Amino acid sequence: MSGASFEEMLKKSCEYYQYIGVALIHKIPTPWSVSYDKQSRRVIRAHPEEKSSVDFEGVWHGRSVAFEAKSTRERKRFDLKNIQQHQLDYLMMHQDQGGLSFFLIEFAKIGEVYLVWYDQVQEWWDNMENGGRKSIPYSWIQIHCCIVVPGRAPLDFVRVLEREKVNGISRTEAVE
Repeated sequence: MSGASFEEMLKKSCEYYQYIGVALIHKIPTPWSVSYDKQSRRVIRAHPEEKSSVDFEGVWHGRSVAFEAKSTRERKRFDLKNIQQHQLDYLMMHQDQGGLSFFLIEFAKIGEVYLVWYDQVQEWWDNMENGGRKSIPYSWIQIHCCIVVPGRAPLDFVRVLEREKVNGISRTEAVE
C-alpha cells in the first residue's frame, strides 16, 4: 500500500463501521489554498491553508476517537519527523478530555499496520527532544503495539480498540 491507498483503506473501513453501526469515524479534510495562472488556468501552487487537527475523528461506543494515519517506507523504524507538533498537541488535548488518541502506522514495504497509542508516541517524542533516538524501532512497535489486520473491515482497527478495552475501562484510563 502507498500512503494514499492506506488512507483509502482507512476510509473504507470507517464507512463499513458506520454501515454496520459499530462506529462513526470520518476523514477530516485539510483546507487547501490553490493559485491559478489566469491565462492557462493551470495550478501554479497549492499548499495547506492551516494546520489541521488530525486525519480522522469520530465516535466508537460513546467514546470520542481521534487518530493520525502515517505511512513509512522504512523497514526498521518509524521516523518521528513524520509527526508534527500540532498533531501531538491535539491528540494530547483530546485524550485529556477522555477521548481515545492514537496513531495508525503503516510499514508499507512490510505490509503491516500497527495501532500505537498517543502516550507511547509522546514518550518517544520526549526522549527525542532530550537527545534520544529520532525514530521508533520497528522491533519495539512489534512487541509493544497491536497489529491491525483485515477483519470486519479492510483495516479492522476497531477490533484492536475492543481487545484493548479492559473491564469497561479504556487503555488511556488504565494508563493514568
